[in-house]
Amino acid sequence: MLIKNAKLIGFNNKNHKEELFDVKINQKGEIKNIDKELVSKNNEKTVDVNGNYVSPGWIDIHTHIYHGVSNIGLFPEVCGPETGVSTLLDAGSAGEANFLGFKKYIIDQTKFPVFSLINLGSIGLTKANQISEIDQMEKIDINSLINCTERFKKYIKGIKIRASGVLFQNQNIELLKLAKNVSEEVGLPLFVHIGEPLPLLKDILKVLDSGDVVTHSFHGKRWGILKNSKIFEQVKNAQERGVNFDIGHGQDSFNFIIAQRAMNKGLEPDTISTDMHKKNIDGPVWDLPTTMSKFLNLGMDLEDIIYKVTRNPSTILDLDIYQKNIINKTARLTVFGIKKVELILYDSNGNKLECNKLIVPESVILGNDIIDSHNRYLKHLNKT
Repeated sequence: MLIKNAKLIGFNNKNHKEELFDVKINQKGEIKNIDKELVSKNNEKTVDVNGNYVSPGWIDIHTHIYHGVSNIGLFPEVCGPETGVSTLLDAGSAGEANFLGFKKYIIDQTKFPVFSLINLGSIGLTKANQISEIDQMEKIDINSLINCTERFKKYIKGIKIRASGVLFQNQNIELLKLAKNVSEEVGLPLFVHIGEPLPLLKDILKVLDSGDVVTHSFHGKRWGILKNSKIFEQVKNAQERGVNFDIGHGQDSFNFIIAQRAMNKGLEPDTISTDMHKKNIDGPVWDLPTTMSKFLNLGMDLEDIIYKVTRNPSTILDLDIYQKNIINKTARLTVFGIKKVELILYDSNGNKLECNKLIVPESVILGNDIIDSHNRYLKHLNKT
């Protein structure tokens, strides 16, 4: 396959980002050459992207796609390539007691890359907002958790704990330290959901090391990253020592005001993700390109946005990093454009953002397969 007239972005090519390139993919689905005006052979399919952007394939590092087992689980397809996303990470919908089902019925049945965090709690998010998976030590089986993680380490990319007061209930910070010990034993990062205290964010940050991830970082709840100057400095220090701060938009966990203030003070998220599930897919989240568009309209540079859905999550998940060398790697690309619009987008707290540009995916290229893509919010507007 030969991709023609691509404006490359997110490949460490800032000096040439306005130039058009061609990308040649061989029969194995590997990228063999990137140059200007490559010539198509007789048996090659030619795809002209007409000056649209081509980036490494987008990765959504926070989704819930254990459909049929978790009460908030989506079908993977609705937030995958048809919305421009090449790779999904499920954020702990499965625990050790039901991960085999996630492997068999989600990973094995999905035609694009899917990975997972494994929940500290054995039952995972079977009834996510009604039944806590970690409020009692009887709901945690460390031996089985470690055995499951070792067995499926090809697919499990981290340990997930929801460090929120409504879920911890009678547990304390020692539960988070337990999760950290598990992550260290299996050699994987710890992903921590933050929300209502207890535990306090300042105590959570003390537990985390380089490579670990805090998700829902820009929520608008009590005692978040901008509670006071002291906690903000602690967050900045944690980021400087390698702790990653993820958006995890979700139904209740992203606030425009917090995001704008934090970025003005020099704190940008390391990764942009959706926390897509049944209760937010039709607003306020919609999909990853809509979430990315919110940051574009908040003033973040487009290339930085692309790195936060490609290079940075690839580093955290130990996947191929296309910024180092793309040649001879399996094609995992997203084709997209920027559409001029006049519309309103909302955060999780009902705050409005006037938007004049929208990121619109056109297709995802996986090996030699091309999947048409769209922006779900734009599609919704066109229907109405």
